[in-house]
Amino acid sequence: MSYNRRTLSPDSPCAIAAALLFFAAAAIRTVGFILSYSGELLIFDLVIELLVPALCCVIFGAMLLSRKKSLIPTVFPLIGGSLYIIFRALGLELWQTVTVTAIYAVFAIVYILTVTGILNTRRVLMFFCIGVSAACILMGSRTAEGTNSFLGIVTVVLILTAIFFESVGMRRGRQY
Repeated sequence: MSYNRRTLSPDSPCAIAAALLFFAAAAIRTVGFILSYSGELLIFDLVIELLVPALCCVIFGAMLLSRKKSLIPTVFPLIGGSLYIIFRALGLELWQTVTVTAIYAVFAIVYILTVTGILNTRRVLMFFCIGVSAACILMGSRTAEGTNSFLGIVTVVLILTAIFFESVGMRRGRQY
């Protein structure tokens, strides 16, 4: 086993803050889904618009608070969340779709490389969290169309803030 991989103690203040932010993001996503209810509920909408993003947040937060210190399993909900955001970007203009796809694909790759220890520094992940949050706010403010869109932006910013806190608390190796 590599001693270069990243770990995070579940009782770390950074892990607790990140988990709480993930749970808040799931709650806000649920409220946004309920507020956008138009009287017709399709199972596709329920699964894609509510269950995928909310469950990814809840699972990610629960993993941070579990007794396991390894961050490698957190790659799966992060990839699920990134794929959800990329899927949602398909309805935007072409330049926005390409930009969002590139940003979140690179973000997922940087997260994976950081957690597995291939990337030796956490600073790149921290930079990406800040940069992607700023890009989300800028792009979202241009395309915002109501409460659900605003709550979607808040959800993504909360998730990125949680990952930032997680990256602050990350340590190298199996032991502290």
